[in-house]
Amino acid sequence: MTTLNRQARRCAGLSVAIIIILIFALAGTNGLAQTADLHASTSGDSSSKDSSSNGNDAKDSNAKATAPPTQDQEISPAVAKQLAAMQAEIEELKALLKSRIAAESASTSPATPSPVAAPNSAATAVPNTKPVDASAATTTAPAGAAVETAQPTQANATEQPASSGPSVPFAYADWTWLNGTPRNKDAVWDSKFFTPEVRVDTHYIMDLNHPRDDTMGGSTEIFRSDEFQVEQISFGGNLHWQNVNARILTMFGMFGVTTPRNDASAGRGQWDLRGAYKYVSEANAGYHFNVNHGINVDAGIFVSYIGLFSYYNFDNWAYQPSYVSSNTPWFFNGLRIQWFPTEKLKIEPWIINGWQSYGRLGSKPGLGGQILYRPKPWLSLVFNNYGMGEDTLGNGNGQFGRSRIHTDDSAEVKYYDRPAQFLDKMAFSVTGDLGCEYGGNGTFTTAQGTTNYNNVNCHHNTAISHKQTFAGWMLYNRWWFKKDTYGITLGGGAMDNPGRYLTLLPPINGADAITGSPYFTQNPGDPYKAWDGSLTFDWMPKQYITFRTEYGYRHANVPYWTGRGGITPGVNGTPSTIPNPSAGSVIPGTTFVPGPYLSATPGFTCVAGVGGWCPDLRRDEPSIRYAIMVKF
Repeated sequence: MTTLNRQARRCAGLSVAIIIILIFALAGTNGLAQTADLHASTSGDSSSKDSSSNGNDAKDSNAKATAPPTQDQEISPAVAKQLAAMQAEIEELKALLKSRIAAESASTSPATPSPVAAPNSAATAVPNTKPVDASAATTTAPAGAAVETAQPTQANATEQPASSGPSVPFAYADWTWLNGTPRNKDAVWDSKFFTPEVRVDTHYIMDLNHPRDDTMGGSTEIFRSDEFQVEQISFGGNLHWQNVNARILTMFGMFGVTTPRNDASAGRGQWDLRGAYKYVSEANAGYHFNVNHGINVDAGIFVSYIGLFSYYNFDNWAYQPSYVSSNTPWFFNGLRIQWFPTEKLKIEPWIINGWQSYGRLGSKPGLGGQILYRPKPWLSLVFNNYGMGEDTLGNGNGQFGRSRIHTDDSAEVKYYDRPAQFLDKMAFSVTGDLGCEYGGNGTFTTAQGTTNYNNVNCHHNTAISHKQTFAGWMLYNRWWFKKDTYGITLGGGAMDNPGRYLTLLPPINGADAITGSPYFTQNPGDPYKAWDGSLTFDWMPKQYITFRTEYGYRHANVPYWTGRGGITPGVNGTPSTIPNPSAGSVIPGTTFVPGPYLSATPGFTCVAGVGGWCPDLRRDEPSIRYAIMVKF
């Protein structure tokens, strides 16, 4: 619109200049008075009225008595004709300018959204955007409504040819309502080279079991009770220039140590992989190819959307997601290729080191990929699959041939969208996961002194092999109020994981994924089932901040959650520093005696004895969560 205004002003200024020159040239010695009369004729007076007025002035003024009346009558109609033609051209330019302004105003009004790039969208193919995956964002569009943004208006369709380039993927609608996607519609600051991003997440968690050591387990989001903790401090952003792009986002705060402790790949081989990467959540770079609607080829550490929820809590409908999200990968390290054959489809293969791992745990890399399809502004479908990777740390340089396969599939539906109403939006997300491990050889001796087989399979227990599978689901519904100022989320899910290979190991006596724990075993065939639910209330006075209050309840069929006695020995001898070779060990004097099968150590019960120690584990964990989350 600025270009059109500038062109119109130039045309109008040129026309006025031509009029003035012609008036002075034709008026001759008639003086400025006659020029003023002629110029006044362009303001709507008729030629006959001008001629009559000029004649009366000639009769009444002695200074003009010498000017022949016939000459005035010959000049005035000619000048008036030319001025009238120029005035018509000016009016035509004004009309064209008004039509173009009206057309642009209509195309950018709230009823018809125009694309606004989301800095953290996995769906966007242009080099200066980046998946945090999940989508390109635009202003709000009614659910199910067809949104046209690339078509020129009828008034200028013949004068402004349509762009021959392909449209930006997923930019035809507003996707900020999605679970796992930041809701920011505007970038605080941007440039042709760099789009910055800053995130801060601070919380206060109240575990109603009130553990005396303030330590919580079984989560990738909540870790300490009755304390203020900074969950995330991240800064970085997207760099983009001439189809070359890079994304860097740091990770400080609790996430900087709690996420790496779930990766056992650092326990194979040399060099401190955890130390190298723990303060980085995303670090990748690559190239954008102008093929179809775009192809991105990136290598490095990038976020995983297996489990739908984002790694970053600001983007999610709930603070503590259910198990199929919390217990599945938050990041991958490897190569990612994003292909956008249409504006509604993304196909993304991965070649990665393994399942949320900085390095390989076995002899094979992990292969996988994502298909993201958004056929309507109110529907998003995502399908993630993973396979081949050997992701269990074993004996003999970490390799004993156990592979993992997993499928994770989600649908998100916005079934109500009334921006003018107090209840302005409703949507739900549903996710289902299936997976298993297979293979393995040899035997090992458990911490309780029994011999077990390494071999596992996807179907049933046998004399020399155990069923090792994962099945889970989660369902969340979200309500938005008062132009998205308030939000309420109700949801939860369940999981069944015999073998416990995706069950998060509690940090009992400093245990992590490398050390394991004799107090909570993860042997083939060990039973684990759990379910959870949560109710979340959000106050979002600005698009950059969320004040969140959440109540959650989690239950397991074996003792798992931290109880009043805590999970740290009284001497606190091996806190959960990373790495810590002595972590997870049995406190001297502790014994295990035969006990129930549904226990932290199936078939055995921990007995502290004289000088020993046993963790206080419970089957239930109610908690209240408060958080302030900011994203720029």
